[in-house]
Amino acid sequence: MTKKRRAALTLKKLYQKYSKYPQTGLKNWETPWQLLFCIIMSAQTTDDQVNEVTKKLFKRFRTLEDFANSDADKIGTAIRSTGFYNSKAKYLQKSAQIILKEFKGNVPRSIKELIKLPGVARKTANVYQQVMFTRSEGIAVDTHVARMSQRLRLTQEKTAVKIEKDLMRLFPKNRYHRINPILFWHGRTICVARKPQCEKCELSDFCPNAFKY
Repeated sequence: MTKKRRAALTLKKLYQKYSKYPQTGLKNWETPWQLLFCIIMSAQTTDDQVNEVTKKLFKRFRTLEDFANSDADKIGTAIRSTGFYNSKAKYLQKSAQIILKEFKGNVPRSIKELIKLPGVARKTANVYQQVMFTRSEGIAVDTHVARMSQRLRLTQEKTAVKIEKDLMRLFPKNRYHRINPILFWHGRTICVARKPQCEKCELSDFCPNAFKY
C-alpha cells in the first residue's frame, strides 16, 4: 500500500471517529487572543495543565492591555506551573504589545504575520488557524502527530518542520486543518507512546507497525 493510500484511509477512518471532538484540548478561552495565548503556554507542557492555569489567569488579566502593561514577573508567577514560565511570560507580554500596536488589537490571521509574534512558531500558528477558522495553511505537528506519522510510515523524518512537509504532500490542502485534531485525539487515547492499543485501533489492518509494541 502506498503512503498516499494509507494517508487517505487514515483521514477517512479517523475523521469518522473524531469529527465531533474539539479541535483542541485547550479550554477556558473565549477570544482569539486568549486562544493564541493558551497555545503559546502549551509548549513543553500539557493542555490539562494550561487549562488549570487559565481558570484564574484570564480573570486576573482580562484584556490585552492587562498583559501588555503588566510586569512580566507578575505574569510569570501566574503561569509558573506551565514550565519555562519566565520566557512564556515575556512572550505573552510582548505579543500583547505587538497585537495592540501593529495589528490594532486584532490577532493576525496569516502564518506569515502570526510567526512575527514572540513565542509563535509554525505549529502554534497552524493550531490557531485550525481552531479559529477551521482551516490552516499547514499541518501542526505535535508529539502525537509525529509519533503516529512515523508509526504509519507516512514519514521517516524526525523534526516537526520536515514531518509537516511530508504530510502536506500526502493530504489535500483543504483537509490540512483536520489532520492535527484526528491524529492528536487518536494518539492521546489509542496510539499512545508506550503501549498502543492496536486491538482497538481502526487503522490496525493497514498500519505497518500494528501489534509490534
